[in-house]
Amino acid sequence: MLSASLPALSRRGFLKISLRTLLSLGIGSLFPARWRRAFAAEGLEAFFVRQIVTEDSRTSRMIAWESTVSEVQAVVDLRLVGAAGFSSFAVSEKLLDDGGERLFSHEALLTGLSPGASYEYRLRTGDTSSPWFSLRTAGDGAFKALIFPDSQCSDGYRTWKKAAESAAAQHPDADFFIMMGDLVDNGEAAYQWRQWFEGAAGLMSRLPCAPLMGNHEAYDLDWQCRLPLAWLGYFPVPGNGSLRFSHWYYSFDYGPCHFVALNTQWEEVEALRAGLLEEQMAWLRRDMAASRKKWKIVLMHKDVIEYDYPDLSDPVTGDISATGRLLMPLFDELRPDVVLTAHQHTYRRLGSIVNFAPSEEGPFYIDTGNCGNCYYDVPVNARFDKKVLTQPERGNYMTLEASAERLHFSCFLPDGSLVDEVSLRK
Repeated sequence: MLSASLPALSRRGFLKISLRTLLSLGIGSLFPARWRRAFAAEGLEAFFVRQIVTEDSRTSRMIAWESTVSEVQAVVDLRLVGAAGFSSFAVSEKLLDDGGERLFSHEALLTGLSPGASYEYRLRTGDTSSPWFSLRTAGDGAFKALIFPDSQCSDGYRTWKKAAESAAAQHPDADFFIMMGDLVDNGEAAYQWRQWFEGAAGLMSRLPCAPLMGNHEAYDLDWQCRLPLAWLGYFPVPGNGSLRFSHWYYSFDYGPCHFVALNTQWEEVEALRAGLLEEQMAWLRRDMAASRKKWKIVLMHKDVIEYDYPDLSDPVTGDISATGRLLMPLFDELRPDVVLTAHQHTYRRLGSIVNFAPSEEGPFYIDTGNCGNCYYDVPVNARFDKKVLTQPERGNYMTLEASAERLHFSCFLPDGSLVDEVSLRK
């Protein structure tokens, strides 16, 4: 087994060694028996049980899980905490055949819920059922969200598990959590998804997740670009009205905030399915114009700043990335309050940027960091970086506390130490 602690590597170095090393050790075939365990003696099989955000988290919630056998008669039961009776919701089933593994994915959309209410749900097939899990709908007021940047790992996702468990323990009042993309190092590696889900088990069943797709979700086992089949299969996020890129990008409301989850993987998939960038930009204009929420927050995986890594063979031409060049003019026009990014595996509070330059107003940018064990020694960009953690970094997560009056972002080390915070008001 690889050590949980690795030296700082270049971005390309990690790509070259991580999956190859794991496969050479045979880790891809180590599927613990606990993944096959049933919730009840009668044999109900359900793993990766999770909640996913919906367009309106006040009145609906998506429940999903997997099994190795078909369970077409399954339902999800829902009841208010303390109530004897319950309602049952139909479940849809589809086959997820990817990475050499066949799983049955199950989804149930719970609707007609009351805002700000405490519920319990369970999975059931006939007389066989899971335990009851907690579920709380959003209200219109304040909330707290956990924000996890890149969690890709080469240590069996122990580093990710530690970060997730620490954040959950330190912030038991969190309402939902955001994954900023690159959940796994290789999107086709089924064993990595299993390990990632195991690390997130303490969060997923009781808190809704808002996941983003990263570039690593669009890699196959040979490190070639592919369609992100596993990510799309595991995360039934809200729809976007698209026929070609359904569920690749989406938006949702929570409390006083409107969140837009963009997909920055147009370069990876262009040869496979063209048009993601253009379609998404047109949709973003419509989506932002339709929202009446006080705060608007953009979530996207790739960062807007291009850092001058000393070991890159390709010369860096400027301090705004290609992604930034394409999207920042649109953000200048639409004026979201905050843009959260990831990808660089470094926490950087950048502040407001307009017309590719630091500004006293305009969209406020934060690169959210890294919560896996893929560490880079990232140089400082003196022009844009307002806050930088000690290099090479050893992981972090963030929280967002939102109310009608304020957005408060905090950055924590895995041990719970606070290392940065900033508030925005309007």
